[in-house]
Order: sequence, then C-alpha cells, then structure tokens
Amino acid sequence: MKRLLLFVFTFSFCLTVSPQSKGFSRWSFTPEYGYNLFNGDINQNLFNIIPASLNDITYGATVECALTPVWGLSVDGYYLPLRAQNSNPVGMFINTNLYTSDLNATLNFTRWIFPQSKSKIYFNGSVGIGCAYYTYDLKYLDGTAVPAGDTYFDAKYNLLRPIRLLDATANPVKTGLAISVPVTFSAEYNFSKPVSVGAKFHYRAYAKDDLEGATYLNSNGVTNDYVVAGTLFLRYKFGAIKKDHLRNVKMEDYAPDKGLVLAKELESKLNKLTARVDTIGNKVDSLMPRVARLENMLSTDGPDADGDGVPDVRDKDMNTPANTPVDFWGKTFIVNNYSTAGSNNIPLGASYSNDANGNKPASARKAIYIPDDVPAVYFDFDQIDLDDAALITISKIASKMKADPTLYVEVRGYCDYSGNNPYNNLLSQRRSDRVKAELMKVWGISFDHVISNGKGKVIEPRTKYKPNRRCDFFFGRL
Repeated sequence: MKRLLLFVFTFSFCLTVSPQSKGFSRWSFTPEYGYNLFNGDINQNLFNIIPASLNDITYGATVECALTPVWGLSVDGYYLPLRAQNSNPVGMFINTNLYTSDLNATLNFTRWIFPQSKSKIYFNGSVGIGCAYYTYDLKYLDGTAVPAGDTYFDAKYNLLRPIRLLDATANPVKTGLAISVPVTFSAEYNFSKPVSVGAKFHYRAYAKDDLEGATYLNSNGVTNDYVVAGTLFLRYKFGAIKKDHLRNVKMEDYAPDKGLVLAKELESKLNKLTARVDTIGNKVDSLMPRVARLENMLSTDGPDADGDGVPDVRDKDMNTPANTPVDFWGKTFIVNNYSTAGSNNIPLGASYSNDANGNKPASARKAIYIPDDVPAVYFDFDQIDLDDAALITISKIASKMKADPTLYVEVRGYCDYSGNNPYNNLLSQRRSDRVKAELMKVWGISFDHVISNGKGKVIEPRTKYKPNRRCDFFFGRL
C-alpha cells in the first residue's frame, strides 16, 4: 500500500511540474455529485435497495492534465456511501462509508475516432488504480447496532458464527483498506471554452470481499465487491480563455501535418513577397513617366527642327545655324582657336559689350581655348578599339580637363558611309562610349563631365574613309 501511495504521489508531482508546451493549457478541475449502487454479497431486493441507497449522496472531484487532445492523466477522490439491506440469514442494514482515490488514464473517444471533429459533445473513458478506505456501521432492521457477541447459525457447517467481522482479539473490525480499480465512461458538452458539463458512469472494483462488514457475506477474500455510480459534473478548464485548452483543439491544431505547416509558411512568405512586389510595382508605375521623359531626353531619335543633331525634346536652342557644333542640350560650342592672352577667355581681336546688368555676354563667358594639338580619335573599319595614337589623344584631353575642373567635353562618334543607318548609329555610339569609358576608368574623369553622343555616318565621301571613322571632342564650361 505504501508503494501504491508513493506511485500516485510521484505521478501527481510529475504532472504538476510538466511544461505547458506548444502554448496550450492542460489542467481542468471537475466537481461531481450523484448516487451509487452497492453490488456485494447480499440477496438484494431491487425495490428495497434503491431507495435505501439514495439516502446519502455520492460526491467527489477529479483533477486532470490533458497530455494530448486524445488522452491524459487524472487523480480523483470520492466519497461513496454504501447503503443496502439484507434479510437472510440475518436481517440488517449495511452502512459502509467508502473513501477512494485513484490515478487514471483518460481517453477522449471522440477525438480518437474523429480527430478533426468540430463537435462540442465528447465521449470520454478512463481506467485507473487506487486505494480505498472504509468504515463499518452494521445495524439490525430496528436500527440497533450489531454487537460483537451476536452470532448466527451457519447451516452449511452446523456452527454458530459471529455476525460482525472480528479482529484477533475478538473486537469488532471498524475500518479497512482495499485496492480499487475504477472504470468510467462519460458524455460531456462544451458550451464554452473554459466550461463544460456532463454525466459519468462509474464501475469500481475492490480487491476485498468485506465491504459490508458481516462475516456471512465474506467469501474468504474473493474479489467480488463492486460499486456502480452515476454522477453529474461541471468541468472548469484553467487558462482556456487566454490560450486553447487541449480538450478543445483538433488533432491537426495540436500536431499539424508537416506538409501543411510548410505550405502555410510558404503561403505566408508568398503573401509577404507579393506585398513587396506590389509596393515595388507601384513605385515602378510612378517612375515610368519619369523614365519615359528621361529616355526622350537621352534619345537621338525624333524631330530635329534645326538639324544640329539634338532632338527637339531636349534642344534648348531651336535656331542653331547649320554646321554649328552644339553640346548635349543643343547649345552652341565656341570651338575657334583662341589664345589665353585674351581676358575672360575672349578671343584675340574680339570685343564685347556688357549687357544691361553689367555682365559679359554668354558667348564671351563660354569661349574655350582649344589647342591645335588635340586631334580626333580614329578607328579601324567596323572597330571600336583604341590604338596608341588614340590613347595619346585621350591622355591630352584628360590632362586638360584635370587642369580645369570646370570643363566638360562631348565625345561625338562618327562612321564612314558604308553600311545601313541603324548599324552605323549604334557603331558611332559604341565608339563615343569607348572613349568616355577610357576617360573615366583610366584617367578618373567624372561621369558628369563627359557626354558621349553617336552621330551615325558621314555622308561624304560615300566610301570606306578612315577620317570619317572618328570621335571629335567639343568642350564647354560648367
């Protein structure tokens, strides 16, 4: 018996300290009230026993820890008043007060058979083992107590025997202990997350045959004393409001399929990615008009009213005279050879009058000295490679621009007459881009100080002519 009590205590302690994994609540408390029917060695009369057994109420409570939605462990305690009447061979009332406590394994049949059921009605069962303590109070039918010395005649053995159980000193036995094995079945309705109600049927077997306390009802230790009980209960599930209780969740919520979990994770990531793509899409949509305008600005295609090679969409000087060098914006370059001897970069022999505000005219402010020793860069037929002569020319351009950080240069590429226009337009642009790349990567000239512009093919002469396979340099001041 001590081992059994130690076993029950150990399991109860382990349940108490068990972690609340997966964010579910587990514990519930169930008070119960009902009636019992004693099934012992009595010649019972149904119409006499039932009214007698209803005189006292059966009550108890259960504390359960749900380990999964299907099964769990519980500890219970009950008071079972055993009331019965016997008439042969001695008429008497059986009055035994039975106190029993058990450790049980519980099973939710509904979740077991229908794991994904959403029903609020559960059918449960349990089986366990425990210990019972009981006291005797035998009385004759007239209500007087049965003393230790009263006997009855045992016709089978032709002997007088004591009516009450006696100990070794011939004193009446008043108490006893027995192992109990309970089996229960219940129906339960969950009308809210924390609370449910139900009814339970008990069938409890005891490893003693003397629960009545009378010798003539004792079959020498044969285990044939049972108690049948019916109780109503109210279950309260702790923590079920803040987080799901295991008695309320489906199996797929407790142990979801790994494939479904992965699918949900992927769906969540896809939704986030979709949201980001939508955000980027909205930004792209807002940028598209600006990109279109920028494409128009950079394009060499489109109407060119003054024929200076700059499309009207970005041409800031729509009246450029023929054969006048212009910059990226269609403004006139002053490319005559001037001497640095003139003040403010004004050509020698030229004079200018200040405007109404006292400033030099724009043409005077933009005058740039271009030395005679800066020739064009020439290319072989259908090539964009730079030879040594071209590299020397580019080095001179770079030195000039580093000496004067306010300078910028437009590199204009050309092709000879051979080939069609689309191909030559692309080839001339590639040649100017190649020179620009050399200035930037080798000499460190800033990107915004170099403009590359492909002009296509030169009309005359209409043959393969190297002087027309070139890049010219046009300077301006920022």
